[in-house]
Amino acid sequence: MSDSRKKKNKKLGLILLGEVLVLLILAVVFGWYYINSKLDVVVDSTNAEEKEKIDVSDAVTEVMTEKYKTIALFGLDTREGGDMNKAGTAHSDAIIIASINNETKEVKLASVYRDCFLEIAKSGAGTQKVTHAYILGGPTCSVETLNKNLDLNITDYVSVDFAALTKAIDALGGVTINVKSKELNNLNHNIQEQVQVTGIQSDGVWSDGEQLLNGTQATAYARIRKVGNGDFERTQRQRAVITAMIKKAKESDIVTLNKVLEEIVPLIATNLTKNEILSLAKNMFDYELTDNIGFPLSNTTPTLGNKGSVVVPADLISNVEHLHSFLYPEDDEYVPSSEVQRISAAITNETGVGDMFTEDKNTEEPTQTNSGN
Repeated sequence: MSDSRKKKNKKLGLILLGEVLVLLILAVVFGWYYINSKLDVVVDSTNAEEKEKIDVSDAVTEVMTEKYKTIALFGLDTREGGDMNKAGTAHSDAIIIASINNETKEVKLASVYRDCFLEIAKSGAGTQKVTHAYILGGPTCSVETLNKNLDLNITDYVSVDFAALTKAIDALGGVTINVKSKELNNLNHNIQEQVQVTGIQSDGVWSDGEQLLNGTQATAYARIRKVGNGDFERTQRQRAVITAMIKKAKESDIVTLNKVLEEIVPLIATNLTKNEILSLAKNMFDYELTDNIGFPLSNTTPTLGNKGSVVVPADLISNVEHLHSFLYPEDDEYVPSSEVQRISAAITNETGVGDMFTEDKNTEEPTQTNSGN
């Protein structure tokens, strides 16, 4: 081959390489622009600024702040729309604390039962079911209630409603859930209500066993309450659906994930900044869901006059200690704050329920999230 032809081929190769690099750069820029434009819909700078004012516990340790990121997840019982960042919108049917280990990417989930009897972080609200915190003071009140009663340092939240969960699951192509025969009647009742609320049509579920559920069916499954051990088992179902969604997302291609993004971003409320969301997103495939549990682990369920049937921690101090050992297992410095001790004494004084924390607990033990439902 002549020298002139070699030079020509080399020049052509450099041009092709340059074109490929330009295309890659354009793809990256377009992807960044696209994701940012989507996040502009959900990220409210006012909410992000407000989170700096959220009260956290004085008992927060260095391990909690340096090694972990803790986020509150709220599933709202909205039926008529409304701003999920504001008070008066809805009760929080699902309250989940997600603890993310920044080093190992291990994620643990702790469900706080909606009827858990705690002191609401709003002047004059007193002790009530924790589900009321959201409708009384929005996500900020809910987050501060968790911090106040459980010695936490949560400043970030993500809230979704029925429609968001349904559309996200549909965009993923459904999720695999092991449905029990005793759950079928309530599941189909919830499906009918889901269709009325969201307008998203769905068939019923007519057989038990492991099967693929669409968004309406899976959301209805997560809302089953009057089967088994009431809200205790419902929180297990909620975590099972979240686990199945994350598993499906990690197996999905970019086209599917983009579809999920398009469907749910406009339906989410959060005070996470775009940089925080992008930081979490880039590690998505590294995160590993492990254990999950319900709070309070040791409890009793009395009826307290007009406050109704509640889940009373027995007692709050011992349950909070257990929660911390679950969420932050290597944290040897944590000691229950004087605030938790005060609230624990107040709850005992009001309900007559003291320390009943033993190995014979009346809710579920921590379970391996990835082992099924």
